[in-house]
Amino acid sequence: MKKIYSALFIVTFLFLTYSGNVNAQCPGCTINVGCTSTPAQPTICPSVMPDGVAMQPYDQDISFYLPSNFNDAGSGYNVDLTQLDVLSVSGLPYGLSFQTSAAPSNSYYPTSNPPTTEHGCAKICGTPIMSGTYTITVFVLAHVNVTSLGGLSQTSNSSFQLPITIHPAVASNSGFTIANAYGCAPLTTTFTANRHSNGNPNYHYTWNFGNGNMSNLETPTAQTYTNPGDYVVTLHTQIDTLPYYFSGFTINAAPDCNDYPFSDPDYYFVLLLGGTTLYTAPYISNTSAPVTFSFTAIQLTNATYSIQTWDSDGGLAGSDDHCGDFTFPGYTIGTYTLTSGNVVVTYTVTHPVLNFDDVDTIRVYQSPVVSALAISPNDSVCKLDSVMLSVTATNGDIYQWYSDTNAINNADTSIYYAKTTGNYYVEVSNSFGCRTNSNAKKITFIDNPPKPGVWIIGNTLNTNLTGYNLQWYYEGSSLGSVATGMTYNVTQTGNYFLIATNSFGCSTSSDTIYVTYGSGIAENSAINGIQLMPNPNNGVFHLNFNTDIQNAVQVRINDMIGKEVYNQTFVSISGKVSQDIDLSNIQKGIYMVEIDAGSSKANTKMIIQ
Repeated sequence: MKKIYSALFIVTFLFLTYSGNVNAQCPGCTINVGCTSTPAQPTICPSVMPDGVAMQPYDQDISFYLPSNFNDAGSGYNVDLTQLDVLSVSGLPYGLSFQTSAAPSNSYYPTSNPPTTEHGCAKICGTPIMSGTYTITVFVLAHVNVTSLGGLSQTSNSSFQLPITIHPAVASNSGFTIANAYGCAPLTTTFTANRHSNGNPNYHYTWNFGNGNMSNLETPTAQTYTNPGDYVVTLHTQIDTLPYYFSGFTINAAPDCNDYPFSDPDYYFVLLLGGTTLYTAPYISNTSAPVTFSFTAIQLTNATYSIQTWDSDGGLAGSDDHCGDFTFPGYTIGTYTLTSGNVVVTYTVTHPVLNFDDVDTIRVYQSPVVSALAISPNDSVCKLDSVMLSVTATNGDIYQWYSDTNAINNADTSIYYAKTTGNYYVEVSNSFGCRTNSNAKKITFIDNPPKPGVWIIGNTLNTNLTGYNLQWYYEGSSLGSVATGMTYNVTQTGNYFLIATNSFGCSTSSDTIYVTYGSGIAENSAINGIQLMPNPNNGVFHLNFNTDIQNAVQVRINDMIGKEVYNQTFVSISGKVSQDIDLSNIQKGIYMVEIDAGSSKANTKMIIQ
């Protein structure tokens, strides 16, 4: 019968938690009753989980609609969704918890009291610890009744994946930003200077990333931290964009420029650019050299400036006395002494440069160290066997096995026994939230040969199975190299069977056939006198045999690859079974008629033409 659940499981990602237990401390979700679908189909609101940011609180309510009756899109059947059980989950980011409105049972019964029971909610909350893209896998068991098939009940195990992205936590100080300030080794992150140059070449940056690398770029290349530990990152930013200033002037000596013997001189100076007067200092009255002037710093350009020094003699004393002239370059910072005649002056040019030193720390956690994936006995085995996959266990680590990127339910230890073909690996997580995948191994399960059909003609055992190594057995023991063909001539009464083996060593045994030497058919004391009339036939024939069994006997008819085409149970009457059988609807070919009467078995061949 066609499976039912394609649309149903759209809702299953609601039931999540990290460890696989769907109960957690995130109570109090609110149902959005407007979360519905027309026509009725299971629906989630919102349909996409919002992204989160590491080390920032995350809180998201999810509402869901589970219609008690709907047309399943995958099968086309009308179904009643009677129950949905959440079995387990894996892959929830560390630090996040999940709780449904059906906790602690996590079972929903949409048909119990609709429409109230057709709505539910869940909350995901907490603080995700580590950034990354996670695949959350949900394992569920759904129960439905198929309305059009008289209420036939079905259950189905399934798993579904939901990706969620947790963005890195951004660390920032006044000087620079770290895109991912902590994470699992190896950690790669980028850096951005917060004091932006906007292309000005007079901004200078000196980075020390703490991992042995340095840079002078405003936006340096990404850095990788291979080993766990704390790394101190520093940035020295120098901003050389402020002007040059004429900020100090002193007349140290001017012996010939004074008012002696009347009084001390009244010194002042004039600053000029070319023929333009930029500043005239107020004179300092009746003060002998050295004289230091106080004034607001005067902005300079990259030019040559002139300084005139004077003694003020205004009024009755006559005109001012010109003491001396000096020149200096505007963009030469420092304090300098100049001499003109016997006049000595000192001037100062300053150029402020801003310097900032900022520091932050990157923390790198140890990622799980996963041993190479071990397999036993090897990577290719026969069907119905198993392959043990394992990694070395470490206390505190958490394991999740995958086959072809799909998480495997309850495969959460360091050992897993594979039973189907696929590419297998294990994801190992530690207490820091760091994850490491093992190497992957392709495991192949080889098909066993088809079940050999065997029959007896005269004293010869026969099979039509080709392409395999054949070995006939008598009473459980190999008949050796003389019994490896498609036929074997029996020499004694007893139980015979055939084993077919492929080139890989996978084997399949036929049913055991009891042969009475010289009878021409397979029989024993409990079953004898087998007759097929006619044989060959067109599929319609009469079966007769005698049996000592007074209870039910079973008649099966198989084709030569072991596929069953007929199975009926009869009750012998006075030790005899006589039955008309119609198999006119099956293909022409050779078929084996097998009769079971208690512990006795008999076989004979039938040909349909």
